[in-house]
Amino acid sequence: MKKQNYLTILLVAILAMIGVTSCNDDDEEGRKVTGYKEYTLTVASVKLPGVLTLSGKYVLSDVYAVKNEQSTDWEAHGSIGKFGYEEGYEYQIRISETNYLDYSMGDPAWTEYELLEVISKKRKDSENLPPHFIPDWYFEQHCPYIDPEFAYAIEADKKEDIENDLKTDAAYKFGGLRCYIAFTGTSKWFLLDADMHVVNQGFLISRGKEPAEFPESYKLLPPESKVSGYGEFYFVKGDDMEDSVMQYDAFIYTRNRSRDYAPAPQIAEIWLYKDLTAYYQNKYPKANVKAVVIRYTVEKL
Repeated sequence: MKKQNYLTILLVAILAMIGVTSCNDDDEEGRKVTGYKEYTLTVASVKLPGVLTLSGKYVLSDVYAVKNEQSTDWEAHGSIGKFGYEEGYEYQIRISETNYLDYSMGDPAWTEYELLEVISKKRKDSENLPPHFIPDWYFEQHCPYIDPEFAYAIEADKKEDIENDLKTDAAYKFGGLRCYIAFTGTSKWFLLDADMHVVNQGFLISRGKEPAEFPESYKLLPPESKVSGYGEFYFVKGDDMEDSVMQYDAFIYTRNRSRDYAPAPQIAEIWLYKDLTAYYQNKYPKANVKAVVIRYTVEKL
C-alpha cells in the first residue's frame, strides 16, 4: 500500500472516530433546562374549547382560561402538573414554568408547568370569558362544515307549497349560520356567524344504526357515492341525546389512509338525512303527502 493512501485512510478513520465521540457526547448530555420562572395565575371556573399543539399536531381540547398577573384578558393554557382543578371554582395559583431541550426527543424543545401553591379557591362564575379559544384558521382548515344548500325529494300532490316552505324557512339553513364539526378528540359542533363568532355550540354524539331502521323516503334521495357505514348524529348542548338541538341520520363512506398494515380509516364522505314526512303531512293535510326528505353534505376542507 502506498504511503499516501495509508495516510488518507488513517485520516478518514480518525475523523470518523471524532464524529462518533461528538455524537456520544451530545447524547450523554441529554435533557437540559433552558429556562425557569415562577408566576401567579388566575384560573377561571370553567374550561373552554381550545387548540393545543401536541407532537407537532393541533388537537382540540378543553383548556384552562387564565389571566397572568399583569393581564386583564383571559388566555388559553394547557396542562398544569399537580393541579387538582374543580370546575365551579375560580383559583389564584402560583406555578413554575420550566423550558427543556433534548435532541434525542422527537420534539427537542418543550415547556412544562407545575403547581407550586394554591393561593385562593373561591366558588364563583368567572366573568367576561370568551366562548372559546379556537382560532379562525382552525375552523377553516381542520373542521368540516355542513353545507346549508341541502338537496330534497318530495312525493305529494302539491309539491310547490312544500318546496317553497323548504326554500324559505331559514331554520333549514341553520339561520344563516355556518355549522362546523370538530371530529378530533371529543367531537363538538359550533354555529358561527359571518364574523366567526360562536352563536351556539355543544357536543356531537354519534352511534351506529342499521340501514333497515331508516325511513323508506331516503331511497328517493340516495347518497352520491358508495356507503360503508350508517349511524345517527345528535347535536346536543349537554351530554344527553334527549337534549339534542339537531338530529340526523348519517350515511358514511370511509377509506383507508394508506396501504400500511392496519391503517386507520379516514372519513371521506358524510351525508346527513332528515325525514320530514310526518311534519308536512300535519302542516298540509290536503296535499296527500307521501314522503319528504332532505339531505345535507358534510363538506371536507
